[in-house]
Formats: sequence, structure tokens, C-alpha cells
Amino acid sequence: MAGFPLEGLKVLDFSRVVAGPYATRMLSDLGAEVLKVEPPEGDVTRKLAKRKSGVSGNYLQLNIGKQNICLDLKAEGAPSLVRKLAAEADIVVENFRPGIMDKFGIGWNDLSQVNPRLIMLSISGYGQNGPEREKAAYAPVLHAEMGLIARQAQMSGGHPTDIQFAMADSYSSLHGIIAILSALRNLDQTGEGQHIDLAMLNVLHSADDYAHFALDDIWPKPPETLVWEAPEQRQILITGDMKWLWLMFSSKDNLQDPTPPDADIATKITLRREAMEQHILSHDSFDALTATLDRLNLAWGEVHPFGPDVYDQPSIEALGTIVEVTDDEGNARRTVQSPYRFSKSKSGIDSSAKTAKRGEHNVTALQNWLNLSDDEIHQLTQSKALRDD
Repeated sequence: MAGFPLEGLKVLDFSRVVAGPYATRMLSDLGAEVLKVEPPEGDVTRKLAKRKSGVSGNYLQLNIGKQNICLDLKAEGAPSLVRKLAAEADIVVENFRPGIMDKFGIGWNDLSQVNPRLIMLSISGYGQNGPEREKAAYAPVLHAEMGLIARQAQMSGGHPTDIQFAMADSYSSLHGIIAILSALRNLDQTGEGQHIDLAMLNVLHSADDYAHFALDDIWPKPPETLVWEAPEQRQILITGDMKWLWLMFSSKDNLQDPTPPDADIATKITLRREAMEQHILSHDSFDALTATLDRLNLAWGEVHPFGPDVYDQPSIEALGTIVEVTDDEGNARRTVQSPYRFSKSKSGIDSSAKTAKRGEHNVTALQNWLNLSDDEIHQLTQSKALRDD
């Protein structure tokens, strides 16, 4: 088997929380050497849903496998050190509010001067130059402003609430990777690096398969039932709109129409939904129900309660979705594996992977990247530019 696809690339990672760290975690899983530059206060996700011992699972999942230096950008010598590191890097990733990197003299104009081949990804809520560039943007804010939260509430008939998945962050990370790889391709052809301005708002609208409904000013469909009560006090999601489900159950599973001939549309919908609810529950067992759905070629999925049991499903082990690792305090932990499976190349982390402490690689990384002497590193520590745990 060949090596890792991105082996040999160096990534300088200033990103925090999710948008950015997920991208650099995947770049690391693909073989890039990722050096996370963490502020003295630490990435806020280190303590997000933190266990009694060891770093939070959120931080572990997004940052395992990366090297770590802790740098105070306000301290003497810190911006100069960043420029030296950028001169050796292939890629820089940051998700500060627009203008922050420039304020420290480490923005695109500064770093591209020391390294014309550099590729820099800047992830922000509303873009580097837009009218709302300085507005704070977290995933829920973007979910609200793009209409996702209102749409979910209208479709489900529930109260508006954020989805429990940082979609804006994760999708921005993934599109960031696509942009980086595209820029690397262009670098091979032209020898020139470039800056990537990735606005999370653009990402969400680009990825939204309902965008055309809003642009054409038509509402896609009325609220519908996708999740049904099933035998054995379980729940099941069955895909397909009400019309299709009714057609399948009535024409291929002998479900009788309970509506009178003169019933209006609303009455038909109500009575047929009730009939389908009873029909689904009438099966002797959950397995009997799924056998019917398979026979009707209806796609279904059991609604599993969120928790550890989600990872007991048969495909999880077969696909290698979970990997045993070690956290920053030496505890055995589980986390998610890279999703890439190549026919020849490697990807992902193995059981030797661990989460770095804040500033754990201050010395080794600066020696390897910049060949700094002990005295030079000591001076940076004395000026409090470098910190560690």
C-alpha cells in the first residue's frame, strides 16, 4: 500500500472551535503535518463537555494527531515567529474575525511576502470584505439567518430551535479542504500560492438542496410525517412523501382507503395518515415491519436514541468508524476515524494517536520547522510569547 496522500505538506493551523479544526484534522488524517497554534487561554473546546479527567471529547475529535504550540500573538517576538513558520509552511488555516490577522502583521499580505507559494484559507461568517465582515458568526447564527431554523420548524410543526449539528462549521471545513486542494493543483501549474476567502454563509447556501425553492418563491411541501411509532415501542423513519407511502401501502400491501368518496383533501390526508399509523403498528414485530418495507422497496432507518448505543450498529465496526486513542492525560478514549478509504493510499489515525497538551511541541516543532536553538526558544519563553501546560 502507498503512503498518505498529503505526506510532506506542512499546515500552520490558527483555527479554533469547529470551522477550521475539522479541516485540519482531516488534512492530518491524510498525512499532512499539522501544527496547531493555540492561544494562551486555550481553544474553548478543550473544556466543552469536559470529562473529570482528560480533554473534552469535542477537542479530542477535532484536534487529535496535530502537533501543538501555544503562542501569545500580543507578546514580543510572536508575530515574527509566525512569519518564519509561514515561510516554511505550505498551508495556513485561520478562522479569526476578518482583520485580526492583519492587526498582528500576519495577514495574507504579510505572509505571502515571506512565502509566495503559500496557500491561506480564511474561514469567516460573512467573508473578508462584506458589509457584515465584523459580525460575530457561530454556526447557530448562520443557521438562523439562512432560513434553516425557520424551515425546520415549519416542516415539523414545532418551535424554532437550532439543529444539534454544527452544519455551518463542518460544511465550511469540508469546502475549505476542497478549496485548499484546488489551490494546491493551481500551485503545481503556476508556482503561485493564493488566499481563499471562504464565507460560511456562502457555504450553507451553496450546499442547500432547498435553495431553489426560496429563489423561485415556492414552498416545497406541507408539514409531513417521516417518523412513525413502530412495534416494540420503537420508532422508525420511512422516506418518501405521504402520497408515495400511501400508494405503496394501498396498492402493494392491501391497505384499504378509509376516506368517503366526497371527502375533501384535508380529511383524506388526516384519515389516510391515521390508517398508515395503525397499519405500521399492526405488524407483529419490528422485524416484520422492516420486512414489509423492504418488500415495498421503501428506505427506512430506526430512530436510535443518541448515546453510546449508536455505535453498536453492525456497520460501525465493519467500516472502522471508531478508533481507540489516548487523550492528553494518558486516558484510553474512543473517537471517530477519518471517513476516507483509498484502494492504495493510507488515511486516518491509529491507536498510537494522542491529543497534545497546550504547547506540548513548543520545542520540538520549532526545532524541526525552524531549526531554532535552545537559547532562541528560551527567549521566546521568557518574553511569554511561548506558553505551555
